[in-house]
Amino acid sequence: MGNPVHTEFQQICREAGWKCTSQRLAVYSFLRGNLTHPDVDSVWSAVRIQLPAITRESVYRILNEFAARGLIRRLDHIDTARYDSRVGAHGHFICEKCGSITDFNWPEGARLPAALPGAANHLELRVIGICPACTAAESRENSSH
Repeated sequence: MGNPVHTEFQQICREAGWKCTSQRLAVYSFLRGNLTHPDVDSVWSAVRIQLPAITRESVYRILNEFAARGLIRRLDHIDTARYDSRVGAHGHFICEKCGSITDFNWPEGARLPAALPGAANHLELRVIGICPACTAAESRENSSH
């Protein structure tokens, strides 16, 4: 019987229309079940142990392919500090196109789960999507073609 991760990945490649390369498989194998939220450099360092010739650019491209396919989620808008004058409970809608951040109110009675892996000091909810301005601009572009 073959390696179940390899078999699983071969099926994903067939469905996506991708070549099942050793680079893609190595990145997928590292990420599968990995709950550390690694950045591209962490993935690259880990995968280079198995594939020393793989480039950072290849890992970055593969990660973005996986994210576009829904195999992983890309967590953007984390590295650059932004400041918020509204300190009460609320959420943020972040546009993945233009980066705008819009506040929204918490639902009444929203609470932290009882079982957390540490002591909570702050709760933040981020919703990522496309803002109305970018949606309208996209609609105008599509209708002009």
